[in-house]
Amino acid sequence: MTQSPKPHPASDCYDLIGDVHGYLDLLDSLVEQLGYSRKGKSYEHAEGRKLIFVGDLINRGPDSIGVLRTVRETCEQGNAFLTLGNHEFNVLQLAATKKPLPNPGYEPFLPWLKTLPLFLDLEEIRVVHAAWHSSSISFLSTTQVPSDEFVRKTRDKSSPERKAVDLILKGVKAHLPRSSVLRDRFGEIREKGRLRWWEDLRGKPFSKVLFSPMYGNSLKEFPEHRDIRLIEPYPKDDKPVFIGHYCLEPHVTKINENIACLDGCVTCDKRLWGYRYTGEHKLAKANLVYAEY
Repeated sequence: MTQSPKPHPASDCYDLIGDVHGYLDLLDSLVEQLGYSRKGKSYEHAEGRKLIFVGDLINRGPDSIGVLRTVRETCEQGNAFLTLGNHEFNVLQLAATKKPLPNPGYEPFLPWLKTLPLFLDLEEIRVVHAAWHSSSISFLSTTQVPSDEFVRKTRDKSSPERKAVDLILKGVKAHLPRSSVLRDRFGEIREKGRLRWWEDLRGKPFSKVLFSPMYGNSLKEFPEHRDIRLIEPYPKDDKPVFIGHYCLEPHVTKINENIACLDGCVTCDKRLWGYRYTGEHKLAKANLVYAEY
């Protein structure tokens, strides 16, 4: 595992940023609201606060290269930290197996992406792209991530490396009912749904377990035991966890006690979310910040 940043002495030093997906202009606007200014090609805060990105800097938006360049420079200046998202990890998988990248411009950033951790466990908070799945985190903490050898192992869907990475970067999923159709927010029919991994979901129907919600007439049915047993509820008295990934609709609550999801689907809603952390254990809706078109 690559070294995580040393915790800052102050407990209120971090500003968390959701999935950017290539929207550099919205990122510029959001960090400006948070009190950062441009210093050359990077961001800097006059009070020494640091940015933490939850992953998925790239793809979909108009300027993934600009986002990579800016975030890399900010990290190298010591003013930001980044955990890998599933989009960055997919780039590493393609590179490790000599397959074409979704954007040839990603090539110069590969050496830097290979130094980044899959999660951060800091003194006050934790950051992972999709789910703080404790047994997977424990397994990955003893592994050199993301070396080429490790990444190649994740190409095997049956490998423990692939299973652990999928759980923390894509979340815990359940097979949806075959008897009828459930659709996501975009109207797409899905075979699996993402689960509220921090809760005890035993005995709850689909209407109570999915994150984000899906729509259809089978929400009163119950997930299969084989899927629910993958859940490892996160203690409410443990450190706050910041995630992205879930493309939440505007009306869906982003904060659930000590869990905050900062992905509001910048691609379709044109709104990029952040959170100003001030040392609180129970996260506050008032600390959410966003930039939009």
